[in-house]
Amino acid sequence: GRAALITGASQGLGLSIARAYVQAGASVMLCARDADLLGRARDEVAALAGSGQRVAAMRADVSAPEEVAALVSAALEALGGLQVLVNNAGVYGPMGSIDEVDWSEWTRAMDININGSVLPLRAVLPHFKQQGYGKIVQLSGGGATNPLPRITAYAASKAAIVRLAESVALEVKEHRIDVNSIAPGALNTRMMDQLLA
Repeated sequence: GRAALITGASQGLGLSIARAYVQAGASVMLCARDADLLGRARDEVAALAGSGQRVAAMRADVSAPEEVAALVSAALEALGGLQVLVNNAGVYGPMGSIDEVDWSEWTRAMDININGSVLPLRAVLPHFKQQGYGKIVQLSGGGATNPLPRITAYAASKAAIVRLAESVALEVKEHRIDVNSIAPGALNTRMMDQLLA
């Protein structure tokens, strides 16, 4: 009976999370950058929905403040409220020696992985505080627990995201808002294919 906004939900883990939420009785707003993949994901998840459940989707870049603001507004309207945010969107970024990788790709990965989590979190918090309830699930990764040579943007951004989640959790606990970070381990997804290549 709850409503969740799930970023990076067009494929891989995000799509699996969306399926599981709908199968557990939630309504969901899916978000991703690729409109075609997102449309297919929405149709797949909507086929699992029961009576009274809503499945919506909106293309958005989670590192763009104006797009995130529009996304959260659309989620609140389409789902009739919002109780859960799953910050799943993320990228590995460039792979290689820190002094040789393309700097614009490195900073773009940081932008997606850090701002792409901070911006949705900031956008939902006023609503969560007002209702005195919310759940924020932040996906982290191996970069938060171990050095990852040649994948430095990913490692640094994921370490930052874990500390962000820990810090915000303490800021908002009095509002009955839980913030948790989850590192699911290696998954057989497109990102793993990229890493293996």
